[in-house]
Amino acid sequence: MCANRNFRVASDVGGTFTDSIAYDAETRRITVSKVSTTPENRALGTAEGLRAALDLQGATGAQVAYVGHGMTTATNAVIQRNGAKTAFLTNAGFRDLLEIGRQNRPSLFDISVVRPEQLVPRELCFTAEGRLDHAGAELQPLNEADVRRAARQMAAEGVQSVGVLFLHSYANPVHERRACEILRQELPEAAICASTDLNSEFREYERASTTVLNAYLRPVMERYLQSLSGILRDAETGLGLGEDRPVMVMDAAGGLMQLDSAREKPVHTVLSGPAGGVVAAAYVAEAASIRDIITMDIGGTSTDISLIREGRPEITRSAALATVPIQLPVIDINAIGAGGGSIAWIDEGGALRVGPMSAEAVPGPVAYGRGGDRATVTDANIVLGRFDGGSRLGGTMELDAAGAAAVIERDIAKPLGLGLEEAAAGILRVAHANMVRGIRVVSVERGYDPRDFALVPFGGAGPMHGSPVARELQMPSVLVPPTPGILCAMGQLISDLRHDFVETHIAAFDDLGATGAEALINRLIARADACLIEDGVPDDRRDFEIKIDLRYVGQSFALPIAADPAQPDWWARLSEAFHAAHFARFGHSAPAAPLEVVAVNVTGIGRIDKPELPGVAPGGTTPDDAARRGIREIYFEPGDSAATGAWAQATIWAREALRAGNVIHGPAAIEEVSSTTILYPGDRASVLASGSIIVEVAR
Repeated sequence: MCANRNFRVASDVGGTFTDSIAYDAETRRITVSKVSTTPENRALGTAEGLRAALDLQGATGAQVAYVGHGMTTATNAVIQRNGAKTAFLTNAGFRDLLEIGRQNRPSLFDISVVRPEQLVPRELCFTAEGRLDHAGAELQPLNEADVRRAARQMAAEGVQSVGVLFLHSYANPVHERRACEILRQELPEAAICASTDLNSEFREYERASTTVLNAYLRPVMERYLQSLSGILRDAETGLGLGEDRPVMVMDAAGGLMQLDSAREKPVHTVLSGPAGGVVAAAYVAEAASIRDIITMDIGGTSTDISLIREGRPEITRSAALATVPIQLPVIDINAIGAGGGSIAWIDEGGALRVGPMSAEAVPGPVAYGRGGDRATVTDANIVLGRFDGGSRLGGTMELDAAGAAAVIERDIAKPLGLGLEEAAAGILRVAHANMVRGIRVVSVERGYDPRDFALVPFGGAGPMHGSPVARELQMPSVLVPPTPGILCAMGQLISDLRHDFVETHIAAFDDLGATGAEALINRLIARADACLIEDGVPDDRRDFEIKIDLRYVGQSFALPIAADPAQPDWWARLSEAFHAAHFARFGHSAPAAPLEVVAVNVTGIGRIDKPELPGVAPGGTTPDDAARRGIREIYFEPGDSAATGAWAQATIWAREALRAGNVIHGPAAIEEVSSTTILYPGDRASVLASGSIIVEVAR
């Protein structure tokens, strides 16, 4: 066996499946695997999936040069509230900062709202005397005795991790740093996290929440990543990787981070799996000469939706996970509870609902034959013929079509007085309505018309639902990427290294001026550059992106505007860009109103060699006979123009046998190991040379 390290591998650990990909840089061949996630230790499923993908190449771990990894470990720990026992230290008088939070009401007139459980209970929130003003000047020295007293109480409570935030530390971190020194002396076994280690922005509640979340996740991620590293380097249970082989972790902003960075700042890994899918979707869409897309990643438990303009994902610094605010750069992803494993149920009013509860990996949908007993979206797809009842999901898992039909009949059809097909179709229509609403959140509600975008569905279930969702939104086309079920893992092969730095600096736009702004920018560029040098990124591979947060004087929130100080008159152009962005987002602007600078953002990017993805050999308009797998009846739910609530004869195609230029007309199904694409009556699909399939959606 050749020992050349010509393979790059990556895995994405989802709620139901772990998806893995192996790429041979010499032959440009890609192989994929899909194995069940192993909840008891997700690292085991990761190793199994990577081995399976390499086995298909006839390769071993000795030939691997790089490992990328995205996971839901941090996300699940927050959702399930099973992170570390965490304490919080802040200024005297602010003990209830986390509990009070913001006065936002998710349901304005609901007087029975129950506030979500906090990551840190009140009895583990501690305070210390000491105060800085908004500019960082000391008004009252830090009372070190208070810190030591709090540390002793934390030790008595068995605290594993501590989050530290002091007011205005973004302007001067001196109190936070000293408090952390004391805590490390008093609590040598605990993880200590300061807010200024993560960001230097104002808004103390969001910064406190982010800091506590990082502390809450530190021990959990330390155990997981240590286990992952050990298993991957073990020759018997893993890949036998050497110590010199990098293992890179996907961060929520769409970049890569070193394993040690992920251990120190695990909050950056929240939503890392979906972020990889968004990056990969932008990459494959660019190869198809499409730059404006809306992604729809449908996995086992959720649908993750994001909007990409001009080939660039939207980045936000105001996100939330399971009601926990996060003030860090993350790809703007709207996650909704509508996946293949989402459970269908009937509410108290007799209406059919789908999600947000999920059957998850264990026991999974009834059709998986693992003990599931609730009807899911996957079960509905099987009943309606979207899957071949005798097929093997992911190439290995046998499906129980009879079990899927029985549970839908029992739980949905009979209670609602519907036929089996009507009930299953109803499940899909409700799920599609949820997805449509989710897309409207990132498009219509933010000033974008979805009709100006192509829909890019991926994940194991994405291409199965792309056409009806696009039709509902009047989106003209659907782009189905190569290996759509593994796209999140692919994102880890093409993402760049990334370091984000933000510094709060509130000043009048005219007072700061270009000269003052450039001084702030250059300071942050120096910090980002130092991180990239530490990562070993050559000078010609280091780039920097700059944004300035602007708002009208008197506003509470700002908009980030891209800036390029190398351009002439860049400062004046920045104000013009802000007025245009404000109008696009809110429908009005005030060009004569004074502006205010809020913060400066610099992102350091270390460009990596992108894998040259394999294309598809050319062919004629008509697919070869070898690509045709036969005919299957598929039921298309009510609401479709050519087949309204009826079975239709659909041609089944093998995607791996299709050639560039082939045209397929719906109704049809295009099957592959990682996913199935469903073409509705009237749809027209064309295979592109890049390997993607573009579907013209029937109106």
